[in-house]
Amino acid sequence: MAGSLSIDTDPCIVLSVLPYNDGRRVVRILSQSLGTVALWVSEGSGKKRQVGKWHPGALLELRGLTRKGSEGLIRFKEARRKFIPESMFRDARKNAVVFFLCELMAKLFPEESAHPEIFALFWGTLIRIETESNVAWIHAEYVGQLIQALGVAPERSVNPSHNVLDLQSGEWKTEMGVAEDHLPAPLGDWFVSLCEGSRSAFECQGHERKRLIQAQLRYLHHQMGGLREIKSYDVLEAVFA
Repeated sequence: MAGSLSIDTDPCIVLSVLPYNDGRRVVRILSQSLGTVALWVSEGSGKKRQVGKWHPGALLELRGLTRKGSEGLIRFKEARRKFIPESMFRDARKNAVVFFLCELMAKLFPEESAHPEIFALFWGTLIRIETESNVAWIHAEYVGQLIQALGVAPERSVNPSHNVLDLQSGEWKTEMGVAEDHLPAPLGDWFVSLCEGSRSAFECQGHERKRLIQAQLRYLHHQMGGLREIKSYDVLEAVFA
């Protein structure tokens, strides 16, 4: 069982919200200093009712975080918005990207495994989603940079005959094997470009982007010990179809 804690302030990103009872919710967040944790959130009543700030992708600052050793969920005294989104709610594509990335982050890391550099990358990506008009590639770019930040990105092939990226091992091969675990050229090279943050290095069609994202998820599944199914992925593909 997790131990006691007391933190004055900590920025966080809301990943999911689950209604509980009596006007309370269980909110899963990505905290800069704690990683993925769950909070008790009271909706309040009257003028103090603050439901709107608790949504996937919300960028908040929590104050007065505490947990006793015998309690599972973290409590806090105050939550302040650090960024107020607008287009994220009006644009179905932006909304789908946010839900997809939040579900990915919630399922990728174990509880209380902090990664400050990945937190900063995700925070910046959510601001990009809000402020940029074209979000068709933001999620693929983020996942590529995430793979790089985790230290599991594949290197480029140095042998021209090795042009198939094995998603299980991260190595380049000549044989195809099982199609879903092998990424042929030029998709394998584009996969590495996304990890390097070089999206402008290639151009491809929507169906190829879909294959790249599916490959990224399979790669994380193999490299990170069994990533669970991302249920919001189908919605993501539907809005970009």
